[in-house]
Amino acid sequence: MIATILKSSSTFSAVNYNERKVSKGTAELLEISNFDYLQKTGNITAANLQEYLVKYSSINQNITNTQFHVSISCKKQEYTHDQLLEIAHQYLKEMGYAEKGQPVLIYAHHDTDNNHIHIVTSRVNPEGKKIDHDNERLRSQAIINKIMGIEPKRAAKSVIQKAMEYSFASLGQFQAILESSGYESYVEDEKLNVKKGGTVLDSIAIKEIEQAMTTKKTKEETSKQRKRLKAILLKYKELTSNKEELNKMLKKKLGISLVFVGKKDAPYGYVVIDHKNKEVYKGSEILDLKVLLNFKKQPDVSIGEQEKDILGFIHKLIEENDKLTIGDVNKSLWRKYKVNVYHDGYVRDRKQNITIPVDESDFNILRKNYRRQWLQGFNPSTEEERTILCRFGHIEDESTIDLVQHKDKVKIDNTVNHIKEILGTAELGKVYDDLQNAKIVVIRREEAIYAIDMGSSTIVNLRDTDIDLSAFIRHSRNVPVHRPTTTQGNQQTKSQQLNAGNLLGSSGSDHHSNREWEVGGGGNWDDIDDERKLKR
Repeated sequence: MIATILKSSSTFSAVNYNERKVSKGTAELLEISNFDYLQKTGNITAANLQEYLVKYSSINQNITNTQFHVSISCKKQEYTHDQLLEIAHQYLKEMGYAEKGQPVLIYAHHDTDNNHIHIVTSRVNPEGKKIDHDNERLRSQAIINKIMGIEPKRAAKSVIQKAMEYSFASLGQFQAILESSGYESYVEDEKLNVKKGGTVLDSIAIKEIEQAMTTKKTKEETSKQRKRLKAILLKYKELTSNKEELNKMLKKKLGISLVFVGKKDAPYGYVVIDHKNKEVYKGSEILDLKVLLNFKKQPDVSIGEQEKDILGFIHKLIEENDKLTIGDVNKSLWRKYKVNVYHDGYVRDRKQNITIPVDESDFNILRKNYRRQWLQGFNPSTEEERTILCRFGHIEDESTIDLVQHKDKVKIDNTVNHIKEILGTAELGKVYDDLQNAKIVVIRREEAIYAIDMGSSTIVNLRDTDIDLSAFIRHSRNVPVHRPTTTQGNQQTKSQQLNAGNLLGSSGSDHHSNREWEVGGGGNWDDIDDERKLKR
C-alpha cells in the first residue's frame, strides 16, 4: 500500500483533474463531505467544488497553496475501492484532516491495473488554522504502514538477513543487494546503517559482513554463469531502449537486478544480482558497461529497413511474452521508435510518415490479450459472471480471467440506479436506445439476466437486485434487430455502435466484433495506448 502526496495548488486544480476523469468514465466520486449548500442543492460541478474549497480556505490568508491532494493505491485488486475508502478515513484522521466540518472529496480511479483512490481537501482546518505539514511525506507512509500493520524495522532486518545468504565478494556488492530491495545504506563507526524513506531502520557490523563474504563456486562454474548472464543481457537490451526499462524487464521476468554505480545519467560501473541463485557479479566481468548502455538508436536507414526493424521488434516482444497487450507493446515501441500500434492493426508515427500493417498473427495475439485485460477489469466474482464476460469478449479459455473475492459495491449500486433511472424515464420502445447511450448491455443466460456496464466496468446479476425485470420484457417488444455492418479504415460505422436490438437476447454477446466493445466503450477510435496515457 502506497500513499503519494501530490502537487499542491492555490486553485484546487486537483478537483478539475479528478472531475475530468469522472466525465470520461475512468473515475467516480466515492464520497463528498462537508460541502454544505452544494450537497443540499445537488449543484455539484468541478467549478463549484473548486470555488467552495477556495472560499473555505480563504479564512487563513497566510497559506498560499491550500490544496492537499493524495493518492492511496494497492497492488492490483488486492483491496476494493470500498476497502480503500475505509483506509482513507483512518489515514485522514491520523494526518489531522478529519475534524468536524473539514471538506473532503474522495475519488476512485479505474484507469490503471492497480486499484487506487484520490483524496482532495484543504490544508486549513475548520477553525482556520493550518493543518500540521511537518515531515508530512514521512508521516504519511508511516501512517499507511501503521494502518496496514507493517513494521518497517522488522522488514529491514529481514532484508538484511536475506542479503547475508547471497554469495558476494565486497561490501559494495552487499550494499547493491540492499539497494535492489529498495534500501539505501552508508558506513558509520564500523557499521553499515540501512535506511528507507530517509529513516535509518537497522544496522549491521562491517566485520559481520566481511565474514560472510565467500566464493562458493569453482572458476568453471563461475565462467558458465557469467556467459549465461552475458547472453541474457545482450538479448534483453535489444528489447529495451534504456537501462531503467532493461532493469525492470530483467527483474520481472528473470529475477535479475542491475545496480548502477555513480551518477544516475552517467554511471561508471554496475553490479549484477541474480536473486534466483543468490549470487552477485561485478558487471564489467560480464559485459562492458559501454556495450550494455549502447541501446540501439534509430540510424539513418531507408523506410523499408526501418519498417522491417519495427515489425521484427514487435514480434520479438510477443515471442518473449505472449501475454502482452497493445498498450504493453506501445510502451517499448514508443521509446525505441517513436511509433505506436493502433487498434486498426497499423503502426504509425505522428507525422504519418510510417504506416505499417502489423503481422496478422501478432496483432491477433495483442487484440486477444487486450480483451482479456479489459474483461478482467470487470472483476467477475462467480463462475457464471466469468462465463458471461468470456462469451461477451470471445475468450475461449475462461481460466485466463481471474475471479475476485470482493466486488465494488459503490460501482454496482451506481449501475443499478442508472438502470432504474432509464427504466423509469424511457419512452415506450426507447429503452434500448437509452441503454445504448449509457453503454449498458443486458444479457440473458437461462434464468439469470446480467447487465454489463461498459462505462464503469461492472457486471451485475439483475436477479440479485430489486429492479423490476418485467420492464425489460415490456420494452423489448417490437424492437427491430439491427445487424452490424463493417467497413475498413478508421471511420465510425454501425459496427462501432452497441447492438441495441440484441441486448436482452441470449445471443446478445455474439455480435460484439465492433471496436467500441474492444476498446471498452471509448469514443475515439484512433486513440492509442502508450506510456503517456499511463500517467495519472
